[in-house]
Formats: sequence, C-alpha cells, structure tokens
Amino acid sequence: MQGIGTITEREERITELLETVGLTPAASFLFRYPHELSGGQRQRVAIARALIISPLFVVADEPTSMLDVSVRTGVMHLMQDLATNMNVTYLYITHDLAVARYMCNRIAVMYLGKLVELAETEELLQHALHPYTRALLSAVPVPDPTHKRSTVEIKGGISKPINPEPRCRFYDRCPLADNSCRDSPHPELEDKGNNHFVACHKV
Repeated sequence: MQGIGTITEREERITELLETVGLTPAASFLFRYPHELSGGQRQRVAIARALIISPLFVVADEPTSMLDVSVRTGVMHLMQDLATNMNVTYLYITHDLAVARYMCNRIAVMYLGKLVELAETEELLQHALHPYTRALLSAVPVPDPTHKRSTVEIKGGISKPINPEPRCRFYDRCPLADNSCRDSPHPELEDKGNNHFVACHKV
C-alpha cells in the first residue's frame, strides 16, 4: 500500500474503505478472492482500491459498463457520494451519454483521439454544435414510440485511426466539410460562448 503505515494501520484503512463503499461487514471481505464476489462487489473493491491513498483525481474508464442496470445505479450513486465526501474529482470515460449526463458536470466529446466539443453537461446536450456530437445525440434511443426527431446524417465509415491526415479527424464523415476543411490542420477548440468550446472550421 504505497509504503504507508504499519500492517495494522493498513488493515484498518482497508477495513474503513470497504465499509465506506458498502462492503459490510468488512471482515467478511478482507480475505476473499475475486471469483467469490459478485460483479457489483468487485467494482466496489476496485473503487476502494482507487481511493485507498486519498487521491484528488481519479480516471474512471467505463466503471459501470459491465454491470447490470440495477447494480450500475448503485455504483454510480456511490461514486457521486464519494466524490462529495472525499473531495475527489473523476475523469469519467464512457460511451453512454445517459451515464455522462447523470455523472458529469462537464462533458468532452472525442473523435479519433481529438477533443471536438467541451461544455457544461446540459449546455452541450441541449445545444450541441459539432456535427459529430449532434450525430451521437441523434443515435440515443428515446423510450417514446411517438417521439420524432430529425436524423443527423454522417458519411462513410470510421476514418483510419493510425497515422491520420493532419486535417480535421471528422473530415471524411462530416456533412459540413468542404475543401477548406481538407486543406487545413485539425481545428483548435474555440469558445463559442457560455464556456462552450468546439473544434470545427464550420461552426
């Protein structure tokens, strides 16, 4: 444990974190193997492990994607509570916009390794500007059979991710792209107002 404390102090800290993440009584979990735990329990152990040295910043890469919906909600609640109680910031990586909306204060959208849009969560979801972000939002299922919305058209397939051209990464699929996009380097993020940043020559 990073060379911190005595064995007794480490065990006390582990016990405290296990209880904090909802694995109680902690003594019954201390010496279990991973195969003896459910998916939700393993994820809580992973969260406790990440927080054991009281970090200020945690990168969480799809932390709930492999969990059942009911378990996922509990883990998301736990992560939010821990962020508040332990004053920790998450970089939450996900492909699920509903999860991002629930968990994040700000959302950054990436395409082939480049940030294309960054804004406060509701600002981005309600006023998406980049054509890729708009296409992502158009693909989110709506649980209402009477709901109608326009589809944002994008072209072709995913661009080559290895050694891409220096132009905009979304050029090959973008419905707005023209020759200036082809001949210019990938655009920088620009503030379009309300701390809403977009990397696009045409927005």
